[in-house]
Amino acid sequence: MRSDRRGTGRIVYVLGTFPSLSETFILREIRQLQERGLRISIMSLEPGEDVADKGAEALAADAVYRPSPVSGRSILANLLAAIIYPFGYVSALGFVVRGSLRAPKVAGELVRSLAAAGFFCCALRGRTPRHVHAHFASMPATVGLLMALMLETGYSISAHARDIFTDEAIMLDRKLREAEFVAVCTEYGLEELRRRHPVSSGERLNLVYHGVDVTELAPAPAKERVSEPVEILSVGRLVEKKGFPILLRAVAILKQRGVAFRLRIVGTGPEEEDLRRMTTGLALNEEVLFEGAMPHEKLLPLFRSADLFALASVVAADGDRDGLPNVLLEALALGIPAVSTRLSAIPELIRHEETGLLAEPGNAEDLAEQMERMLFDEQLRARVIEQGRREIVRRFDVNENVAKLAELLRAAMSRRR
Repeated sequence: MRSDRRGTGRIVYVLGTFPSLSETFILREIRQLQERGLRISIMSLEPGEDVADKGAEALAADAVYRPSPVSGRSILANLLAAIIYPFGYVSALGFVVRGSLRAPKVAGELVRSLAAAGFFCCALRGRTPRHVHAHFASMPATVGLLMALMLETGYSISAHARDIFTDEAIMLDRKLREAEFVAVCTEYGLEELRRRHPVSSGERLNLVYHGVDVTELAPAPAKERVSEPVEILSVGRLVEKKGFPILLRAVAILKQRGVAFRLRIVGTGPEEEDLRRMTTGLALNEEVLFEGAMPHEKLLPLFRSADLFALASVVAADGDRDGLPNVLLEALALGIPAVSTRLSAIPELIRHEETGLLAEPGNAEDLAEQMERMLFDEQLRARVIEQGRREIVRRFDVNENVAKLAELLRAAMSRRR
């Protein structure tokens, strides 16, 4: 790709965890922005898991990671930040004090965020970036806003799912109001922010899908027929909103109907032990394989060998839910037919009987029915595979969507000259 060198001021990216196997879309985004001539400095609140893929290693080595807020490094860095950026630091400190007095329950996050912002600003060694961008409207955006106050520059947010649909993001109204722009990765999420914060969001909200590399994720030659046993793949963190108990009940129904299958579940999380016990209780130990977490390049062969991708997303008890899971984009890009649920932004990609099949969230019988249809209705499979791939190329090409974000960042930087 030809680099576009307009607007080459440095941008600080504030992230919660880097690198993260569940957030490889951020890695793709950063690479794309760099190819377009934008200089990105990564500041992460926590180190990530094992490197998400081989391309993340260099970025992770250059990233700055927050120490403990009460460590000597953090305290010294904040003293130096107050000296280097005296007026900005006072402004950020005043924001924290006022916010804590108005809402004491958020004081803890504000103080921790101030410590992180001061450390990150000190790590810049006096080089003032042109812009600060935070991924997720929760604590990363709190830190991003405080950094912008210290550095006397602009900031923006990429909002996703949990940070929109739960109460995890403190002072969200204020964060939206102060942002130069807010990139939202689904229409569903954008409308939710607009509904909850009509005044603060204003014209700041912009739909920017994550997207995938449609060249890298090209379909393999079509199989003549489905495997025997059927290969079913599901990928996601083993948490409530992913609906894995529903998926296990659905494949148990398929087994009762005489369908021979192998279900591979890729991911780790707090529900793993419960899911393993449930697998035993449903007599599915021979059919269900828990593959654990794996880097993206090792996941691709599992995608390509699958006859069906299934994701049984539900709304969690705390209101958390999926936005538009990137694994669905990857499945359709690779020509793997997908079955998911009518939830959140998933129907923005999966249109029932056009680009995939949808079941009612939490309904194992319906999910089993849709999975069986997708596996054995050859005309339906051929149609959704073709139309699903076409939809990815048309609306979810990472090049096109990152181009929108790059223009938003350039416009924000140009306003700060």
